[in-house]
Amino acid sequence: MKKKQLIALIAALALFIAFFILVYQPYARQQSGITKQADDLKPSENLREPSSQVPPFALTNQYGKTFTEKDVDGKVFVADFFFTSCDAICPMMSTQLSRVQEAMGNEDRYRILSYSLDPENDSVPVLRSFARKFGARDSIWYLMTGDKKTIYKLGREGYMQSVLKDSNDVINHSPRFVLVDENRMIRGFYNGLDSLEVDMLINDMSYLIYKKQ
Repeated sequence: MKKKQLIALIAALALFIAFFILVYQPYARQQSGITKQADDLKPSENLREPSSQVPPFALTNQYGKTFTEKDVDGKVFVADFFFTSCDAICPMMSTQLSRVQEAMGNEDRYRILSYSLDPENDSVPVLRSFARKFGARDSIWYLMTGDKKTIYKLGREGYMQSVLKDSNDVINHSPRFVLVDENRMIRGFYNGLDSLEVDMLINDMSYLIYKKQ
């Protein structure tokens, strides 16, 4: 074997060993950990049997694109209602959703849907800025605006949420997060201001994702 060929062979072998140690082994350990975690998952007391189904909808997301129920086909998702100028519970709720996103890591079989209750003011650029503020990932967390009546009806009748705007134009809404399974069936409600309940949400979301594996 020529010297150059031997050097090339040694270099290729060294690259393979480096790949195995630095890339494959950590990945294999991670996958093993995910499998073990999935085996250990148990539903919390908040997870219920499938009840009502979230109806079809068509709104506009923070990228100015139409977003419909078809965009979450086969996905487990959590939904909430908010508005960007809210300085009371909304920032706390969005912070908790950021925590959900962080806890789910690189998992792609879930989504977060946040519906604005102030669509007149929450334009696409406003939503995009709000999304950046809370670190919303491009293909995971969608913030939506659109027709006001449609959103309020969807909140009350589709997600069983308390949402209203009183005679003084004050927006009142529930702090609950709604967990929905891959068939758009509501599976649980969680207080978005309570870290322990959000922990249960993360657990139950993971349970719904992994239970069919």
